[in-house]
Amino acid sequence: MPVRMLEAWLLLDEQAIREVAGNPRGRIPLDLPKATAVERVADPKQRLKDPLAKAGGCTGRRLAELQQRFPRNRHRLLDLLDRDGPVAEVPSWQAFVSDLSGALKAAAPGV
Repeated sequence: MPVRMLEAWLLLDEQAIREVAGNPRGRIPLDLPKATAVERVADPKQRLKDPLAKAGGCTGRRLAELQQRFPRNRHRLLDLLDRDGPVAEVPSWQAFVSDLSGALKAAAPGV
């Protein structure tokens, strides 16, 4: 699975983005893509950085610190990803789950 796709999938959980940004009750619109369009996002990494900064209300030094923490924030978003939420509608996610299930069944027959 390309990291690019992973970052696109993470764009679908507004509440998780707000939580990771440190502002879970924020109300600033994040303008996130719909599940039907997320696979067509040109630069999902940047597209994920933008709402994280916006959700946290970061500017200046805090914004630079947030950008430095991006790999950790991406990991945290992955931990929070609702696998039964909007990402379940995305064809690349469905293919990933299918491929993973097939590989696990092949690796552990009879389980």
